[in-house]
Amino acid sequence: MANDTVTLALHGEVSLARFAEAIGHFDRLVNALANEHKATGIRWIVADLEVSSALATARAVGTNGYDPEQVEPVVRDYLAVGRALAASEPLQFSRIVDKEARALTRLVGEEVTAVRFETAEADAEIRVAAATLPDVVIPTAYGAVEGRVQTLTSRAGLRFTLYDTLYDRAVSCYLAEGYEEIMRDAWGHRAVVDGLVARDMESGRPLAVRRVTSVELLGEFPPGEYRKLRGIAPSSIRAEEAIRRLRDAG
Repeated sequence: MANDTVTLALHGEVSLARFAEAIGHFDRLVNALANEHKATGIRWIVADLEVSSALATARAVGTNGYDPEQVEPVVRDYLAVGRALAASEPLQFSRIVDKEARALTRLVGEEVTAVRFETAEADAEIRVAAATLPDVVIPTAYGAVEGRVQTLTSRAGLRFTLYDTLYDRAVSCYLAEGYEEIMRDAWGHRAVVDGLVARDMESGRPLAVRRVTSVELLGEFPPGEYRKLRGIAPSSIRAEEAIRRLRDAG
């Protein structure tokens, strides 16, 4: 799929004021990266905004003088900035890129537990303790995530948002090229999405699913159905962890 989106996500109990501050830095960072590549005619529009998950996605669209080949280097540099910050490495970019990127890291504290840079290729995450770590790598493995399809955006490819069943948080999903048809009539439905799943290092919560090649639509639960599951499988691990292990194993 086209690598033309950049996503910023904040983890934790994020206030509206902090989210608004982050969006300002996000906007200036992306535009500064575009200026470094002299990428003219690009306008970044809001492709997805999930306030409850403090997640925003911007997509590049063309205006006068637009060259589509200029977009992907900007997106790749956005990820490179996140990776450098996560690894506490110097940023090899302009002063304004450095300023806006580091302003995002300064949001990490008691309220914001992590800042995540996401593209269709990978994620980079900056946490409170990131400065003491040699690198922060978000674990990925092929697996499945169950949830409800809430957002579909189609332009030179397809990206959609799934609200996972266990955590009720937004999960960015990126279809593999040529698989757009599997999302027909999927909006609003419960589904199981198979692909390369990136998970939060501490909680195991799914963050993104890439190279999606299968989306299985599910039926709806009858009201009160969950009560039938109470007490049938005692275990020392949390229920969501047991379900995640079963899904990934399958």
